Amino acid sequence: MHAEEDDDEDDGSEEVNFIPRCSPIPRKRGQSIFDEADEYMRIQLSLPAARRRVAFADTTGGDLVDVREFVAFDSDEEEDPRYEAAHAREPTYRIHTEFHVATRSALAEAVQTHKVEVEMLSPIENEPLAFSGIVRVLNISYHKAVYIRSTMDHWATYFDHPAEYVQESSDGETDAFCFKLSFASPYDTHGSSIEFVVRYETSDGDFWANNSQLNYVVTLLVSYEDHLTPASCMMYLLEWIK
Repeated sequence: MHAEEDDDEDDGSEEVNFIPRCSPIPRKRGQSIFDEADEYMRIQLSLPAARRRVAFADTTGGDLVDVREFVAFDSDEEEDPRYEAAHAREPTYRIHTEFHVATRSALAEAVQTHKVEVEMLSPIENEPLAFSGIVRVLNISYHKAVYIRSTMDHWATYFDHPAEYVQESSDGETDAFCFKLSFASPYDTHGSSIEFVVRYETSDGDFWANNSQLNYVVTLLVSYEDHLTPASCMMYLLEWIK
């Protein structure tokens, strides 16, 4: 009789499953939230469907927040100094005169009339930002001096540059003086200009040449070309594939 009652009680009993409150696998505290989530899902999937429940990372010893910092950067092509060296762009400078130099006959007439005139203008080899000029003056006195007054900021400021006498340039009636002007920072970009006039000092007074009141203007033209040599290109490629 007692055996039957025991059997009935056993038949009506409900099986009890215990769910561990934390993972049976020991782990260090402070894992990332992604590791905690993977481990929690593995445990939950191993349990019966009816016993699954939701839990937060902090209840299992994990961190609620996982902070990752991202730093913006440009492409390697822009930042790599080897690339910049291989693809360097070198400027090319060219001097352009904005006035016409007088012909021989016109020059002789201008010197007789105004006592001074610009004879010629030319770039200087190996000095791409500079140019030289020759001034022809009427030999009206033994003591004389020639100055080039120039500006690069449209006469906000100007400088007087002394011209030098050209030895053996006298033809008995006229003498020649030479000068040199150059572009300088910040007036060394494309489109920068130098304006100048000529002052001729003599014992009989001062005389000016100013291109019929238009001034003499010289403009700087700047162009850029890709400078990629075979050696620099090969060096960059070898470094890049390492």
